[in-house]
Amino acid sequence: MRLNRRLSKDVYLGVLPIYRNRDGLHFGTDGEVLEYAVQMRRLNDDGFLSWRLARDPPSASELERVWKKLSDFYRQQNSAPEIASWGRIDKLRLSTDENFAQTEQFVGDLISRPAFEALRRFNELSYERCREVFERRCAQGRILDCHGDLRCEHVHFSDTQINIIDCIEFNDRFRYVDVASDIAFLAMDFDVRGHAALGQQTAENLADSLGDNEALTLLDFYKCYRACVRAKVCAIESIESGVAAEERERSRKRAIRFFQFALRYAVGGSQPFLLVVMGRVGAGKSSVARALGEAFGAVVLSSDKIRKELAGVPTHERGDAAARAQLYSEHMTQRTYEELLRRGNVASARDGVAVVDATFGKRWQRELWSQQTNIRCIPIALEASDSEIKQRLQHRDNAEISDARLEDFEMLNAAYEHPNATERTQITLVTSAATLESTSTEILQRLARIGAQHGCLLDPVT
Repeated sequence: MRLNRRLSKDVYLGVLPIYRNRDGLHFGTDGEVLEYAVQMRRLNDDGFLSWRLARDPPSASELERVWKKLSDFYRQQNSAPEIASWGRIDKLRLSTDENFAQTEQFVGDLISRPAFEALRRFNELSYERCREVFERRCAQGRILDCHGDLRCEHVHFSDTQINIIDCIEFNDRFRYVDVASDIAFLAMDFDVRGHAALGQQTAENLADSLGDNEALTLLDFYKCYRACVRAKVCAIESIESGVAAEERERSRKRAIRFFQFALRYAVGGSQPFLLVVMGRVGAGKSSVARALGEAFGAVVLSSDKIRKELAGVPTHERGDAAARAQLYSEHMTQRTYEELLRRGNVASARDGVAVVDATFGKRWQRELWSQQTNIRCIPIALEASDSEIKQRLQHRDNAEISDARLEDFEMLNAAYEHPNATERTQITLVTSAATLESTSTEILQRLARIGAQHGCLLDPVT
C-alpha cells in the first residue's frame, strides 16, 4: 500500500483482513484472521499503455503526462547510503550473475551458447568500461527507491491522471536501483512491443527533465539487463507444470524474443544497425548469417537470392556459362548490391536489426555502406584458407543458391579485392573455424566488446 500509493494514490484503497469461520473465508469482522488482501480500484483494460500500444498508440501529449509523472516521482525520492550502495558494481553483480545462473538451464533451447556467453561478456566489459560512471552515480544520489518493474502493462491512462501500479515490494534490492535502470525497463518494453521511437523519446525526455543526461550512457546496459530479467521470468513460466500448455508456449516465445533483444542491446545498442557478413566465396558467410539472424531475431538478406530475383531466374537454377556471364555482369552486380543494401536499410529501420550476406569483394561495393544507408553498419569479414574454401566448393550441391563451384575458384579469388589497411580497422575480421558454433562464438564475443566500448563512450547528449 505504502509503496504503490507513491505512483497511484486512489487505486490502492486499503488493506482488508480475510477471516475464516465455520462458514468459510470472507471479508468481514467475524472469525480468525487468515490473511490480508490489498483492496484496489478496478482499472479499465483499454487504459493500460500495453493495450494502447497494440491498438491505439498514445499521442505525444499523453506520453508527456507519463514522463512528467515519473520525473516528479523520482525528484521526490531521496537516496541514502543503504540505497546508494545498490548502485555499486559488486551489488549489481548479485542481480546480473543471478540472472545468468538461473537461465543457464535454457541454453541450447531458448538461447544459443554463443549468444548466452556474449551477453555475459558484455556485462563484464560494461562493468570494466563504465566503472567511473557507476561510482559517480552512487555519489550523486542517482540510486533511488524506484518502481523496479516499470513495464507498459503497469502504466494506466485515465481522463484525469496517470496511474502506475504494481511496483516491486517483495525485495528491496530490485527497487533500490539507478533511475537509469527504471527508465531503461520502460524503454525496453516499448522496443519489444515495436515502438522503439516512442520508448527512446520517453527515455530522453525523462533524462532531460531530471537533468540527468548521463543516464542515457547506461541505457543500453540496463536495457540488456532488464531484457534478461524478462527472458528469465518467461523462461521459467514456460516450464511450470501448473501453467496451461498454450500459456507455456506463449511464455517460451516471449523468452526467446527477450533474449534476442538483450543481444541486440549488447551488440548494437538501442539504435537500428545492419550486420554485414562478407568475405570470399566459400568462407561460410551464409551459414554464419543464418546463425546471427536467429540469434538476433533478424531478417537475413542474401545477395545470391536477390540477384536471381532481379534477373527473374529460379533460385536454385544454375545456368550455362553464357547465362552466368549475364547474371554476374558488372551492371547486374551493381543492381544487386544497391538493392541488397536498400532492403537491409528498410528492414533495419523497421525491425531494429537486419543481416546481409554478400561477398563485398570490391572496394566500390563496400563504399555503398555509407552511400546507401544512414543506419549504423557493422561489417564482419570471414576469412578461410584456400584449401578450406576449395573443399567447401567441391561439396556444394544444387541446394545452394550460389552458383560458385570449385572450377570457379581461381577466377573468383583473383577478382576479390581484400580490404586495405584503413578498411580493416573498421571491419571485424574473424577466421572461419571448424564448427559454426565456434565461429559464432568468436563473432559475438568480438561484437560484445565493440558494444561495451560503444555504450559508455557515447556523448550522453546524443
